[in-house]
Amino acid sequence: MRARGTKRASEGVLKRLEKNLAELLDDPHALMPTVAYTVKRARKDPVQRSLKECAKVIAKKNDRKWLGKRMMRRRGEAVARALAGSLHAAHDDERSMVAVFEHPVFGTASFVRRGVGKPTQLVSFQNHVHPRQRLLTWEDHARSGWWFFSMDDGIVCTGNDPVPPEGWLNGGLTDAPMKFSQKDGVHCSSAAQPEQKNGVHFLVGDARVVLDEADLAGVGDKESFVRSVAMRMLPPRLADFATVNWNWRPEGWPEDKELPNAAQEKVDEVIDAWLNLSLTDSRLFQTLRKALCLNIDEGCIIGEKWWSMDDRGVMIGAINGSAPEKAALELIFSEVLEEGGLQIRSDGSFEELEDTVLRIEDTSCHANLVALWPQWGNLILEEIYGITGDEADEIVEKQSKRKQGFGAFLKKMESERAEHLMISRFPWKEGDLGGLCGHADSLIRKARIDGVGSTITMAKKGKSPAEEAIGWAWINVHERAESEGWHFDSDARDKGGDWVPALKTLFEASKILAEDGSSNDYIEAMKAFATRSGADDFVEA
Repeated sequence: MRARGTKRASEGVLKRLEKNLAELLDDPHALMPTVAYTVKRARKDPVQRSLKECAKVIAKKNDRKWLGKRMMRRRGEAVARALAGSLHAAHDDERSMVAVFEHPVFGTASFVRRGVGKPTQLVSFQNHVHPRQRLLTWEDHARSGWWFFSMDDGIVCTGNDPVPPEGWLNGGLTDAPMKFSQKDGVHCSSAAQPEQKNGVHFLVGDARVVLDEADLAGVGDKESFVRSVAMRMLPPRLADFATVNWNWRPEGWPEDKELPNAAQEKVDEVIDAWLNLSLTDSRLFQTLRKALCLNIDEGCIIGEKWWSMDDRGVMIGAINGSAPEKAALELIFSEVLEEGGLQIRSDGSFEELEDTVLRIEDTSCHANLVALWPQWGNLILEEIYGITGDEADEIVEKQSKRKQGFGAFLKKMESERAEHLMISRFPWKEGDLGGLCGHADSLIRKARIDGVGSTITMAKKGKSPAEEAIGWAWINVHERAESEGWHFDSDARDKGGDWVPALKTLFEASKILAEDGSSNDYIEAMKAFATRSGADDFVEA
């Protein structure tokens, strides 16, 4: 804490300083802290030493010459030196030039520099009506382990034990950024009720304060409930004696089930950080919930919802995504949970855990698959789509770089898998059959993979009379002759018309092939088609 340079005091500042200094000079004993502890060894008690030296200064409060010497003495008790300087200032007639003290917590004040006392102690004596600034006199003692509490009528020192005096908390509540009212003896923020289970229950001795989440969230980062209370004491360590209860549990957590020790410890750490002014009011509840959820060591948890491991399927159903995405996640989870657990963070990273638990921060399948794909992409490709080896490695690497939406990506993989499976069921590979048989096989292959509609254009664009004839037969098999017949001449119609029954039988045999993989009927139908059409390009499969 530092005081800045001097300035010419305004009329209002001068008036306030004159009043404060007059009160100081009139009754300086009233500004000394009340000792509320048992003094055991006064000679070794720094507070008692300071009070004893201050008593000597007070005895000489009207001896301006003596005060002038005492305030310049660098040796000796610091508090007494600052008191001497402030009493000397009270005798001055000229105070037009003042120094300025500025601090983000203790506020701004003007004071008269006199002697070599610490600026913060001069500020404290000369602004003794300020409930926070009056404590600055005793800052050094507070650092050595002595506790000071600012009350409406002065300061109370409780020694080395933090024992807040009765009524002390009320002062902090009046400084708080939200309004409080007493209900059934409990201090409640605007939206709080004494009996509510949620929110924060703040206890100091017998005094209880209930803070609703909405009231704390609306405070913002500039103001703070705990700071308002903590700045009414030195050192400002509420965690040493205040108790905070927070009873929130994730949705789905059994009411009679205790929290895991690790989760409770993290919650306690967050509360301590809040009490020690390291965490703002507005972020308290969000940080508490996150700390709890990310340290539960059993079951499945997404965001702020929990399921038992037996309900993992229900949990996966609650994640936003398509069926193929959920199937991929379920495969990964099944693999991981054989040996431990998994935590997937919202930043795209993950951690394998020793405990059998799933912790998921993001509620979308895509975000979680982005994090898991580089390590488990090969597993998904092999187990679900039957793709292995270099082809699988290439797909994993490409998708890892592109990060294409996994819904579309897996849908494409499913389509390619179905196509690959369909192609593998045909008794001949593409190109094994030539001529009419090969053309018929190509038409049927494409129809089974992409649908009949995709083959009509192919049927209309025959490059030879034989292909034109089979095209006419094909559109008749699928009852498209009325709409597409004008593309074919009479020769194609005459020749192809004789092939319709055999081609229809061949197409129907392909249905059996597509459904169960049995190719015998298809081979026999192809042989019959070759006989009927006079094709000489049939080969045994």
